[in-house]
Amino acid sequence: MRRLAVPFLLAAVLTGCSSTEPGSPSAGNQNSPAPTTGTSAGTAPVNRPKAVDMKTLDPCSLITPEVKTALGIRLVNPREPLAEYGEGSKTCSNNYEDRTYSSSIYTLVNGGVDRLKRTVGEAKLTSLQIAGYPGYLTQREAVGGGPGCEVYLDANDGQLLLVNAIAGLGGDKATMDGACEKAKALANAVGAVLATK
Repeated sequence: MRRLAVPFLLAAVLTGCSSTEPGSPSAGNQNSPAPTTGTSAGTAPVNRPKAVDMKTLDPCSLITPEVKTALGIRLVNPREPLAEYGEGSKTCSNNYEDRTYSSSIYTLVNGGVDRLKRTVGEAKLTSLQIAGYPGYLTQREAVGGGPGCEVYLDANDGQLLLVNAIAGLGGDKATMDGACEKAKALANAVGAVLATK
């Protein structure tokens, strides 16, 4: 009985993969605009406002004068990249007028969402939309024991933009909810700028 079931199952699968619709294969309408979707790790298409190569992006360029004013950012400084984010990654640190939190922006060039789900753990990630980009939020205690919140934007196939906020000099005023509010606000602001790059 098993020997008969396998060929029928295989035939059913192959039938589902074929198409009998008329038409001819083409590269698409040459007059249509370029799609804004891509694939992440060869899976389903990812809908994003614009795919931006993180290897060519200066994350500090996402902090425009308007973003600084709107979010109360005092200082924006490039920092040494973190080797764990891949060859060619970049880092930008930001300090706020209210020093309760500080934040950083990182370009991750050595893996996209699939790698993020493996390294952080899918159960620890909350999906959200950030300025039109698929985003993922995770909470953790920062180095030194303060609250930290990270927001990852699926910015390009196999690449991510990471925005975090951690307890600064605020002491007891710094909370996990506060860190996540700062991280999401900054991620939304820089995500909107990213879409114009």
